[in-house]
Amino acid sequence: MTTSFTVVHVTESFASGTAAAIRDFARNYPSAEHHLVYARRTEAAVSTTEFAGFTATAELPDGHAARLGFIRRYVNALAGPVVIHAHSSKGGVYARLAVRRSARRPIVYSPHCYAFERRDVGPAVRAAFRTVEWLLSFNTSAYGACSPREARLSHWPPTRPRVVTVPNVAGPCTVPTNGDRTSATGLRVVGNGRLGAQKDPVFFADAVTHARRAHPDLQAVWIGDGDAEHAGYLADRRIEVTGWMPRSQALAELARGDVYLHTAVWEGLPISILEANAAGLPVVARTRPYLHGQRLPLTFGRPDEFAGVLSALSTARERAAARDATRVALADNCDGSQQVALKELYGPYTGGR
Repeated sequence: MTTSFTVVHVTESFASGTAAAIRDFARNYPSAEHHLVYARRTEAAVSTTEFAGFTATAELPDGHAARLGFIRRYVNALAGPVVIHAHSSKGGVYARLAVRRSARRPIVYSPHCYAFERRDVGPAVRAAFRTVEWLLSFNTSAYGACSPREARLSHWPPTRPRVVTVPNVAGPCTVPTNGDRTSATGLRVVGNGRLGAQKDPVFFADAVTHARRAHPDLQAVWIGDGDAEHAGYLADRRIEVTGWMPRSQALAELARGDVYLHTAVWEGLPISILEANAAGLPVVARTRPYLHGQRLPLTFGRPDEFAGVLSALSTARERAAARDATRVALADNCDGSQQVALKELYGPYTGGR
């Protein structure tokens, strides 16, 4: 297909959920050429297969000033209309400091969870993050929010930028669905993500520990790695930590589970929940603001409440009912909805295509 415009995705880190979301955007908006300007993370290796949907890729140099100059030169070297799509907090800062938005160079920003949502820093730091986002809104043409809540947070006065909710999706999943795996050794609970304050693996471990009092055969595994102290906390409570795995292996490990447990403190809209739903697992989630409006059927607030939720999933019929209810709640998080939203997001800058 011949294209007449380019979308340049700028991200400080092409890893985890942000990387998955960017790949999905490129896949679900094929009428543009998609370029990727990114930085690596040492704990998350990137394979060449993950660049398959991009016309061109470029790795950012080290150093803030060098990155700003690199982005500016990269965008200015492109002919024709260019949409700059910044992703996550640091990518959003880099892109919006490096380039001034214009009719031919609009800047779209997807926070993938605002930094001022963090709860591992104090109120003063969160207020500073919010102020920075407000200042940068003056150089933002539109926001591509991943959830209704994030969309509401993106209406910055007095700029009042255009805001489009672009739902996250699970992406193409080649792993067979769970099919209600049965095991003589008890249910297998799965968590996922980087071990750190955001995902709150301590809450996950405490929930599993409480649940084992009523379900002594309960198994638990955490897919991912990160902070050594958190990894030790999980291991001390007989929770397996897989370490970092390629996405295909991580999805296969996910599909071996019976229940997915999501315990993060702050998020945008977690792709891991969508992947668990696609793999056929009932999703149990901690009650947090990022889930407002999602209508997930199984949520709880304290670690000692998980045992009761798990008791309602003890039979294959109960787990099937929970899976069906979760699929209904997440029905709009599909490729079709994302394709429509991306046309609305990019359309004003690309002739409506």
